[in-house]
Amino acid sequence: MKTEAHYRSKFISKSNIQFVALLVALLSLNHVWNLKTIIGIQIQNGWNKILDRIGDNPFNLYVYSLNVSFLIVYWTIGLAYLLMELSTWPKFIFRRKVQPNVVIDKRKIPSLIRLNLFNQCFVMVPCSIIAGYYSLMNKESAPPVREVPTLLRFVADLMILIPTQEIFVYYTHRMFHHRLLYKWTHKWHHEWTSPVALSAMYNHPLEQLIGNVIPGSIGFLLTNSHFFTQWFWHIWSTVRSLNDHSGYRLFSFPSPVRHDFHHQKSTECFAVWAWGPLDYFHGTDKTFRAKIASGELSH
Repeated sequence: MKTEAHYRSKFISKSNIQFVALLVALLSLNHVWNLKTIIGIQIQNGWNKILDRIGDNPFNLYVYSLNVSFLIVYWTIGLAYLLMELSTWPKFIFRRKVQPNVVIDKRKIPSLIRLNLFNQCFVMVPCSIIAGYYSLMNKESAPPVREVPTLLRFVADLMILIPTQEIFVYYTHRMFHHRLLYKWTHKWHHEWTSPVALSAMYNHPLEQLIGNVIPGSIGFLLTNSHFFTQWFWHIWSTVRSLNDHSGYRLFSFPSPVRHDFHHQKSTECFAVWAWGPLDYFHGTDKTFRAKIASGELSH
């Protein structure tokens, strides 16, 4: 039987190799993503055409464009997963289900939809309005919206956004598991012991704000990121969150198994990223790693 140390070394090494390979690939392409190259010109022209259609007013970009693109991505993917769950089709994908013996309770679907819509209308939209006004007040110091960032700047911003989100999500997540908060906030989210994609936003509104919106956005204050970068980050975070809650191992990286285990056990795996560096640091994934090492769970 493989030891836990063997698994940990293998899994972390695999994750690091994938991450470093992606980083090197992106950095090696930096010279083609600028205004002096054909590809850079095409990217710039494409971005200008998009802005010509939707406008380049910062407030409108944050309030309308960001929300519309988020809603399209979130509901398209979320409903696709839900339909797949309800129909148990296609079979080859259903075989990738993390908890194959658990059947969704159809009576919970109306409340699932309602709480998603509430959080989107009364948490997400107001936050985007605040971001829109903030962008207007700081328009002079913000990167020109019509000039796309270089790939190096784009990657550099991500290298700040990723650990910032990890740190804030981990500690706010553990905060909402405290006995004084859990019963009237985070317990809502854990009603889904076998999560579905749309349970990603099945949260108490206070938790949606403090545990999701703020951790995912606070890094922008440190980076002064271009709107293009912020748009990409929000869409990627949305897709990752849907995948984490999907209950299906369709992708090996990031794998939803870690977060699915958190929904089953509640006391482990608080991190947002698949390799869980803060879980490892605080020892809050020992049972999970032991089950992976013993073969009881697999990615």
